[in-house]
Amino acid sequence: MRSEVVRVRMKPEERQALAALCGETRTASDVIRLLFRDQAGLPLPVGPIEADHLRGTNEELRRVGINLNQAVRAMNEGRVGYEPHLDAALRKLLDAVFRLRADVDLMLRISRQERRGRGHGL
Repeated sequence: MRSEVVRVRMKPEERQALAALCGETRTASDVIRLLFRDQAGLPLPVGPIEADHLRGTNEELRRVGINLNQAVRAMNEGRVGYEPHLDAALRKLLDAVFRLRADVDLMLRISRQERRGRGHGL
């Protein structure tokens, strides 16, 4: 829930530029939030079409994670020869896939909340 209010003074040309970014579909608050999130490195909300693609990507990442986990397990259980460097690389990849899936999940969650709260995408 958005509860904080920030007031900003702008020069007329800055206000015009903001209005141009808004177009007819977004409010100034929407644009400022998107710009802030982008600059701060926070996940951006995505529209319904992008969300569908992200869900598909997340499923593929889940499958990759399963395969990496199986490879690590096979080494640890002795079913294949243990290679310390390979084990370390597989664990790093598994961790990266896990973090990427968490980021995608967060983007999807933010986007769902945006659509519920506003009745439309961005």
